[in-house]
Amino acid sequence: MGYLSRKIEESCNFFHWKKKLKKAHPNRPSELTEFSYSQLHAATNGFSKHNLLGQGSHGFVYKAQLLNGRKSFVAAVKINKQSEINGGAAAENELRILSRVYQLRLVNLLGYGLDTAKNILTVVEFMPNGSLYELLHCSTRPPVIHRDIKSSNALIDEKLHARLGDFGLALMGMSAPPPPPAGTLGYLDPGYLAPGDVSTKCDVFSFGILLLEIMTGRNAIDVKYSPPSVMDWAVPLINSGDYAEIFDPRIGTPENCSSLRQLAEVAARCVTKAAAERPTMAEVVRCLKAVYKRVRIPPIRWRVNCMREPSRVDKHELLDDSKEMVKISMVGSRRTRKVSNVSTVELDNNMNG
Repeated sequence: MGYLSRKIEESCNFFHWKKKLKKAHPNRPSELTEFSYSQLHAATNGFSKHNLLGQGSHGFVYKAQLLNGRKSFVAAVKINKQSEINGGAAAENELRILSRVYQLRLVNLLGYGLDTAKNILTVVEFMPNGSLYELLHCSTRPPVIHRDIKSSNALIDEKLHARLGDFGLALMGMSAPPPPPAGTLGYLDPGYLAPGDVSTKCDVFSFGILLLEIMTGRNAIDVKYSPPSVMDWAVPLINSGDYAEIFDPRIGTPENCSSLRQLAEVAARCVTKAAAERPTMAEVVRCLKAVYKRVRIPPIRWRVNCMREPSRVDKHELLDDSKEMVKISMVGSRRTRKVSNVSTVELDNNMNG
């Protein structure tokens, strides 16, 4: 009977406070909401570990997706365990204080409820960036490793903005045990040979191949060419300074050669075989932003005669940071070099078709 009496007393105290909660702070944008347990249970996916945000002084805090009329919003739900020392008293005190104040610099109270064990549930505003302690002392949030970055997974929306799709092979952080290697031939990091080799640098490598694919207009692997790998063909040209050799002939002459040279060099760094020597994705983004500011790339001009041989750069001699000399000749480009088992006549017929 003692346990039952205590639970009845706790319920009476809660309903006593609930009457006071109706007299909330006048500056509050909306009235405090009394949520049912079923609402909060559904909003937190059954208080699952995937929704767990952390542990407070007297209970666990979960992320919740709630509805207020037709409007959806995210909140944090704290279960205040009555079994904890002063847990019930702390919950009542929190309700009493937060119901009477409302400030933009506080984590404000949105509502309340009871669970099946009569534990008080407080619903407060959700803070998406965590706490100052996490910012100062905790490691960064686990990265998403896509493991299948390629041109067919870079999708274009109605505003011509690229969006990354197909997260079937993606990992959230460094899973344990790590999964076996996976990816697409031509984009797969050559150093990714065992489960323990997976890292964000694998995605950097794949993105480097994607950059080469964009700049050259060639597939990551194309058996019509020798070598068939765009990396094996383009990187030696970049390292030797023959930047103009690699650019897609369907694109007009670049206005700022130094910026595109910088872009080619970033792509070459991304596909370095030693993962430790590759840039981080943050460094790649900074470089791409700098290139974007310095160069205005003209639109692609598709040629009627696809077999027309482009002009090639015989020599690319850098004089200084502000002046470059480019000597042009009309000889065929090395970019169209084909493997021996594909004849020029066959390729002409295929491309004209």
